[in-house]
Amino acid sequence: MNGSIVISCGGTGGHISPGVALAEILVEKQKDIGLSGVYIHSLNRNKDNPDLQTPPCEVLWHHIPQLGGFKTLIYPFLFILPLIKTSLHFRKRNVQYVIGMGGYSSLPAILYAILFRKKLFLCEQNCVPGKITRIFSRFAEKIALSFPLCDGYSIDGKVIGNPIRRKVVPNQLNIRQNENLHEGRKNTINVLVLGGSQGARQLNQMILGAMENEDVSSKFKFRLLTGTSLYDETKKKSKGNAEIISYANDMKPNYEWANLVVARSGAGVIAECLVFGLPMVLIPYPYAADNHQKENAIYIEQMGAAKIIHSTSDDPSALVKFLLGWKEDANSLKEMGHSSLALSNVNAAFQTVVYFFATKD
Repeated sequence: MNGSIVISCGGTGGHISPGVALAEILVEKQKDIGLSGVYIHSLNRNKDNPDLQTPPCEVLWHHIPQLGGFKTLIYPFLFILPLIKTSLHFRKRNVQYVIGMGGYSSLPAILYAILFRKKLFLCEQNCVPGKITRIFSRFAEKIALSFPLCDGYSIDGKVIGNPIRRKVVPNQLNIRQNENLHEGRKNTINVLVLGGSQGARQLNQMILGAMENEDVSSKFKFRLLTGTSLYDETKKKSKGNAEIISYANDMKPNYEWANLVVARSGAGVIAECLVFGLPMVLIPYPYAADNHQKENAIYIEQMGAAKIIHSTSDDPSALVKFLLGWKEDANSLKEMGHSSLALSNVNAAFQTVVYFFATKD
């Protein structure tokens, strides 16, 4: 046996979901690869994350303080103990490989690999590489990219696609939910609105405002996943026939229901929409690190699979304009769906594992 492997899933769902997808493949293929064990390394505060409540392998929990604020100057001292604990846990389990999924919380695992000369692989989800990827790329054996990097960044990696969890993978790869939209104007267009696990008040308010337009409400049916903290507020303000849901553990039925998705432009949501061949209206979160959501959205729009609304307000006018255009020409949604599906890679998790462990590319 060649020892075990750790997937270091960062602090957010955007790092955790693709890390879990890789763990699923590694557990299945560990004998073929020659691994003695597969582990996920994640923060204690992620214990409530749905993907980590029923993980495909053992999770090694850890805690490191967040960067920023008054802790910045003393951070190296606060970091030493978690690094020592991580190293002891990894040595006990004979960890020979580390996959870093990004985020500051992957630092202990990455430094373990560097200090003890273990093989380090990195996964970058966004068009703008994160600081962890930029800093430690020179130490990595290989780097897997979800999307092409935007101008100004040059990292030696391979564009494969964002790994998708098996529970989200569609049963059939097609755009059947959009095939009939061009056949007549009587068909209702289903719009799925995703604000993320914490919700997005801007998106919720924008949709409620759009529903007040009679032409929009007559053609489009909305399903809002509001986030648990914003559910009551959104439900109270809703005056139309929108379906209001706080959170969904199983996203597959929602994607299968949808003809169109309105969402932020995190890499995970985009990748899941792509494998379902869904056209998107993307509203980038303007305060994301390095404005990476904006660059993700621009790439998807340039490839013909999305329209972007660059706004920090909940003014629905831009969204209404898009919707009314699709009311008159629903066939364009079908064309966007084709572009979306063409960008997808449902086998990204498997191909990433093969790429990391192949002796030759």
